[in-house]
Amino acid sequence: MKSIVNKLENSRVEIIVDFTAEEWKAAQEKAFKKLAANLEVKGFRKGKAPESIAREKIEGAKIYSQALDDVLNPTFSEVLSEHQLSPMARPTYDVPKLSDTELQLKFIIVVSPEVELGAYKDLKVGHQEIAVDDIEIDAKIETLRTQSAELVVKEGAAELGDTAVIDFEGFKDGVAFEGGKGENHSLELGSNSFIPGFEEQVVGHQAGDEFEVTVTFPEAYTPELANQQALFKVKVHEVKVKKVPELSDEFAADLALQGVSDLASLRVHATEDLRKGKEQEERNRYIAEVLKTIRESSKIELASEIIADEAAHMKEELEKQISQSGLDMEKYLEMTNQKAEDVENTMKEEATRNIQNFLIIEKIADLEGFEATDELVDFEISKIAMQYQMEEAKVREIFGENMNRLKSEIRQRQTFDFLLENNQ
Repeated sequence: MKSIVNKLENSRVEIIVDFTAEEWKAAQEKAFKKLAANLEVKGFRKGKAPESIAREKIEGAKIYSQALDDVLNPTFSEVLSEHQLSPMARPTYDVPKLSDTELQLKFIIVVSPEVELGAYKDLKVGHQEIAVDDIEIDAKIETLRTQSAELVVKEGAAELGDTAVIDFEGFKDGVAFEGGKGENHSLELGSNSFIPGFEEQVVGHQAGDEFEVTVTFPEAYTPELANQQALFKVKVHEVKVKKVPELSDEFAADLALQGVSDLASLRVHATEDLRKGKEQEERNRYIAEVLKTIRESSKIELASEIIADEAAHMKEELEKQISQSGLDMEKYLEMTNQKAEDVENTMKEEATRNIQNFLIIEKIADLEGFEATDELVDFEISKIAMQYQMEEAKVREIFGENMNRLKSEIRQRQTFDFLLENNQ
């Protein structure tokens, strides 16, 4: 088997592979045996017909097709390894020659584009000042109080903000529907976590009450229930109210935060926590602006296949998220007041930007000699092990064949640190 590589325009590469007559004959023979093993001929057990009969029954085109399927992927992998090529999009292939004695394959692949990098040092981007004020600190501490609230049983009727422990069962046209039943379910009234109108009808009831609730499912719901009216039978077991702890030194100490023993130290902790969050936000904003400036002065010709593949992956992820919310793409577009082509165009723009950023980061890392050394990988794994209280061997096992992803992240971090240090 011989292969040659021809460079085409716009980051495309053509690989032409010619099989020897002996190699192609061997592939056909292997394909024939595979087909014969599954051949059913009257009077013989499956796969046990004599070879002469099997050859009469199995068409030559089927043998060609099976042999081609058998050699395609291994051949592609072999020539990629031989010529040290890494596709950035799904390849295409053609079969220019096909006969009893000839097989020629032609692969067209898209490789990483050439990057004509613009200036990436001494750029005047400008940092934004970070400040944390008392209002933010108070809000942070108030959030901690709310999160520390306990639910205690109360006497009397439920109010908005209370939590009702209920049994419920839903009926449509007098018939219980799937997924409409629950027992001892804790429902925070006013959280809008149930069907619109349900929670408001629980308000005013108390432990022991049994009653009915009538609601209309929203348009953006599962098709079989969308816009349909339903009746729920409800029983209240308990009504609970949130008891928020008083703002005191005892509350601060009970949070069990490192270095926090009273309200004064809690304010210091909250201030530092907010500052770190804002510093990370500013770092992300700054790097995004630096990359935008570099993109504007760089030349990167992206093949349409690369953009299409990345956009398709983004669309799949969006559809998964939509599905997990009980919606489909059509309902999502209605709710967000978008058209399908608008979403696709936005994804193509984002895909283009993401790929260009990746290529720029890789180019800078190469030029500056950044490398994910064994020592850096070991250090990163030890950090992850400490963070998640795992054995380092387990962390390595989890990464497995994806260790290159960790190395790429280390190189990216090195590049980001470099961009922060060398631009203003």
